[in-house]
Amino acid sequence: MKGKRIVFSLAVVISLLVLSGCGKEQILRCKVTQSKVDVGYNVTFKGSKITKMDLSYDMDLTSYTDAQIKLLEEKDFCEVVKTSMSQYKDAFMNCNDTIANKHLSVTADLSVDKIANNELEKFSSIEKSKEGLEKMGYTCTIE
Repeated sequence: MKGKRIVFSLAVVISLLVLSGCGKEQILRCKVTQSKVDVGYNVTFKGSKITKMDLSYDMDLTSYTDAQIKLLEEKDFCEVVKTSMSQYKDAFMNCNDTIANKHLSVTADLSVDKIANNELEKFSSIEKSKEGLEKMGYTCTIE
């Protein structure tokens, strides 16, 4: 009898984990255009835990002269983006900026551990995160 209860309890726990999506990896992809810059965020969830974040900036430079673009090439746009997001400055990893085909691109990975003040802040529902970013003007999809 005791063995049946253990098996039943284990079956219930496994069912809850499967139904809640625990362990399933999903990506929340969000984009917004601000001041002629396309900003994108990708947030990877494993169940309800945020495991990875990255961002991208893309600015169309077709209205800039070649001389203006040459001046922009001398600037470190990773530092510019870090400064504009000063509360997350220490979270930036693998930041790259490039100018090609009259587009300025900045991409960076963000350390979840450095953004979250504690372990609990790494947990969120992907739907709540999507809703929150959409309230800020982003267009988001879940994959």
